Amino acid sequence: MAQEAISSIIQYLPIAIETVSDINARDYMAWADMLAGLCIANAGKILPHAIAMSVGGYFPQVMHGETLAIVYPEFIKCTYEASIKKFAYLGRILNPELVNESDENAALKSCELMNLFLKKIGMWLSFEGFGISRESIQSILDYGLKFGACLDGPGDVTSETVYEILVNSYSR
Repeated sequence: MAQEAISSIIQYLPIAIETVSDINARDYMAWADMLAGLCIANAGKILPHAIAMSVGGYFPQVMHGETLAIVYPEFIKCTYEASIKKFAYLGRILNPELVNESDENAALKSCELMNLFLKKIGMWLSFEGFGISRESIQSILDYGLKFGACLDGPGDVTSETVYEILVNSYSR
């Protein structure tokens, strides 16, 4: 379900943004949203969503999806090595030419490809861009640690990992 949701988002979100009247693209986005919701309901949320919950608690002007766009590039960079196959899938969805590349290389390339996708859809965002002070990062982390999922992610995610993601997401 997660893979189908990701594939639909990568293919149809740019279309839905560019042509808001495209019902087919909007249908696929609704389908992706439902699939993602089912994934979260069955498997739970992971680090980026827990961070977004924390940010939303302190800074309601930042929507959940905007926070996800802010932190996902750094989340991928910090965790892709712990889940090579899954991030290789992401890399290949973002760039089908990676089909013949090794999983390790496709996973590594997923980091930059996600950055390019976020830029393409106008979601290359930062905490700074929303007026969040650098000093607030520790408060976001402290509040986020109250959610058990704040440390859920591929590999050994620690509070230091989360802090690094937050700091590196501050400005773009």
